[in-house]
Amino acid sequence: MDFIDQNIFPLFLLMIGALLFMDAITNFQQKGVSKISTGNRFQGILITGLITLGLLVYTTSNKYWDINSLFLALSPILVPFIIMIMQRKKDEIHIKKYEPQKVMDILEKKLNDKRYSFNKDVKANEDYISSNYITKYYLDDSNQTIKIKWKDLETSGLEVEFQNFADKDFINEVVGDLREERPPISFFKFNKISLIISAIAIYIGSMQLLGF
Repeated sequence: MDFIDQNIFPLFLLMIGALLFMDAITNFQQKGVSKISTGNRFQGILITGLITLGLLVYTTSNKYWDINSLFLALSPILVPFIIMIMQRKKDEIHIKKYEPQKVMDILEKKLNDKRYSFNKDVKANEDYISSNYITKYYLDDSNQTIKIKWKDLETSGLEVEFQNFADKDFINEVVGDLREERPPISFFKFNKISLIISAIAIYIGSMQLLGF
């Protein structure tokens, strides 16, 4: 325990570096295409809450927690929890460095294969600069919509939102098609920023632990 107390900051840097490296591996395995659902959001909030509570309990000298102290400690978790509840009917696909038109071609082909009829609308996202766009697909005879946020670039980060979409298998199939159709990617080029930050954090943490 004394070792942890005396080296809490370098150990924290090592943990951050390791998490970033593991995240880079996960992104590479998923080919930059990840599905976000209510279950994923709840799991992330739960893990964050447990880590926050553990750090507070470990670093505080107050061994007797009443309900007010516990509420204060976990209050930062309430905002993402409320957002999760509000987004319970929404599934998302987050895509890194992909050609926007290719994404839309894959989605439209899947919609046509499943015989979903739809209307398409494209407009600039006025919340950002003019190179940001939103493409919406309105499915006929339902309140189901698909919204794609993308940038007018050769390769772009994209967010695909499925609102009130009951066919979860369809979403999984879109994720699979996006991964399958993606050209080969380099692990180091694809995760360059994450790997650089990870290496810096691990290097500084290791040097401090060794006394340099």
